[in-house]
Amino acid sequence: MNMIRSFVLTICLCISTSVVAQQDEDLQKMIIDMLETMADQKIGNANYEELVNDLVSLSQHPINLNEAEKEELEQLFFLSDLQIENILFYRYTNGQLFSIYELQAVEKMDSETIRYLLPFVTVAPVEQKVKMRVFGNIMSRMQSTIQTPVGYLAKNDSTSAAFLGSKEKWMMRGRIKYGDKLDAGFTLEKDQGEQAFPNYFPAADFSSAFLRFNKPVKFIDSWIIGDYRLSFGQGVGVWTDMAFSKSTETAQLRRRAKGINAYTSVNESSFLRGSALRFKFRGWSFSPFVSYKKRDASFVSDSVNDMLVSSLQETGYHRTATELTNRMVIKEKVYGAQTAYKHHLFHIDAGYVNWQIDDAIEEKTHLKNKYRFSGNKQECLWLAHSIFLHKLTVFGEVAIQNLDDYGVYQGITYNPGFDVVVSLAYRKYSKGYTAILSNPFSESSTRGGESGVFTSIRLKPASRLTIKAFTDMFQCDWLRYNVYRPSEGFEWFAQANYDISQQHLAYVRYKSTQKEINSSVNSALYQVISYQKDNIRLFYAYQPSDKWRFQTQFEQAIYREEVSSKGWMAFQDVKYTSGKYQAALRYVLFDIDDYNSRIYSYEPDVLYAFTIPAYMNKGTRIILNLNVKPIKNLRIWGRVAHTNYTGLKQIGSGHQLIEGNQLTEWKLQLQYRF
Repeated sequence: MNMIRSFVLTICLCISTSVVAQQDEDLQKMIIDMLETMADQKIGNANYEELVNDLVSLSQHPINLNEAEKEELEQLFFLSDLQIENILFYRYTNGQLFSIYELQAVEKMDSETIRYLLPFVTVAPVEQKVKMRVFGNIMSRMQSTIQTPVGYLAKNDSTSAAFLGSKEKWMMRGRIKYGDKLDAGFTLEKDQGEQAFPNYFPAADFSSAFLRFNKPVKFIDSWIIGDYRLSFGQGVGVWTDMAFSKSTETAQLRRRAKGINAYTSVNESSFLRGSALRFKFRGWSFSPFVSYKKRDASFVSDSVNDMLVSSLQETGYHRTATELTNRMVIKEKVYGAQTAYKHHLFHIDAGYVNWQIDDAIEEKTHLKNKYRFSGNKQECLWLAHSIFLHKLTVFGEVAIQNLDDYGVYQGITYNPGFDVVVSLAYRKYSKGYTAILSNPFSESSTRGGESGVFTSIRLKPASRLTIKAFTDMFQCDWLRYNVYRPSEGFEWFAQANYDISQQHLAYVRYKSTQKEINSSVNSALYQVISYQKDNIRLFYAYQPSDKWRFQTQFEQAIYREEVSSKGWMAFQDVKYTSGKYQAALRYVLFDIDDYNSRIYSYEPDVLYAFTIPAYMNKGTRIILNLNVKPIKNLRIWGRVAHTNYTGLKQIGSGHQLIEGNQLTEWKLQLQYRF
């Protein structure tokens, strides 16, 4: 056994250089694919930064494979349940690993997954203690546009600008750790148009901080004071963290809840503020939590002039006098607890949460809002499960809201062998199911009345060819925005990746979406019609060395209904890396008829930031990204993006309108690590 293991390890080490060269680009591509899907689904307020923050933190403090437990490996969302079990089984039967590249000897660990893993894992003796030292980083970012939107300009001497603050957006974030026992951090942010240090609140418009103790005493696994996020079960009851829905990555279909976690993003509504603990005794855990904070809302008066909440504001913008009036005007209280038991064959998760505000949300009179939540209190109970039967994983969750409405999500993932993985998931949410703190698998962010069946498959018919596909059939039992009656839809996606060689990669993707919407031609007749949108993408990447990488992409979109439209977009990337310097250049051409045929595409950005704009109209765009490490522990990023629209005399609308056909955006970021 030892001779065979040594032989395999030697071969793995021989090819390790080529694996390391591609790891960052491959992982980034997978994340981009999933985030573009979220953008195309118009999922608002997605915490892209939370995903990036977690991954960067893991890369800076990698998991030791020789002592990692299943719960730690589940943080790596691209690992399937079977792969995690195989890693643990390999370590159990063979003892401690000698090298990271020994993973290639683990059953079902393909080269692509190992490339994803490399930045986040390490191999060290179990008896090696974590050094109890202080380390951390502080980061600052500023961004704006060269052109000035009309919202920042005074109309005349007597009428001031609509936006109260400057057009610069800035953010500062700091984090400090003491070994693996203490973790603390803060975030300050000002959006474009907001005042930086206003008199009404002498700090940034948004301020956040946390203090986390890890294993401070026996039976307490974690204790967070300050801002935090929750993720339990499959997200049907409580999930304030970021989560993917539709994806060809089958490992994403069963969500891995992190329980309580520190909050480090700048989304001003999707967090809790207070304290949360996690008690742990062998396989059992118990997590009580409490939160109190003020949040934004708009008000209306009823027939007796009592003030009711019209809507809870989630944009976090406080740029105008009206937005400032709605800032932190209601009090939100949340409390609850979760308990779980984890066994290597199954997980059980159950809990209760109580959410309430001090003013009631008004009851809407429009028919489509008949089942929309009103009142000032919401309770939710949930029960989730996961069963691991080697090649088969069964998972799901059932939640009840106010003992009246319900949400159900159930799924299976099966790995029959031969590099094939298939998944199936069913969801159903009653018409009145809103569960304000939830984030379940769904087609729409307003999931009430939705039901559907999602299937996906991933197979490798040849050593260099990987095929991924999914289908989603869904329907809504009630009216919703821009649909006058109950509706249904269908979506399918297929992608074929071909690794031509270690330097060449290509893929082709096709996506088709069919939905029902209100007719824009016969709106007076309340007519509902069907539309179909098809996207096809061709992608090619060439990496001749560790220093150079070239990428080319072309995408076509066709939108069909009463008034059809189409569009295309193509870009060329050139990326150069050399020691302390890195530069990336993108040139984009696009010609897109309208909003319906818009195309989403990830753009190169600074660390921690993801930019996925919707391309529309006709024109060109040039993006230049630079980062340099001038001295030890200090890194500087710079980004400039210039768009030239053909035939436009104005860009944007409302307060964001810019006169002319050019838009230039800039961004500067500094990070110091200690």
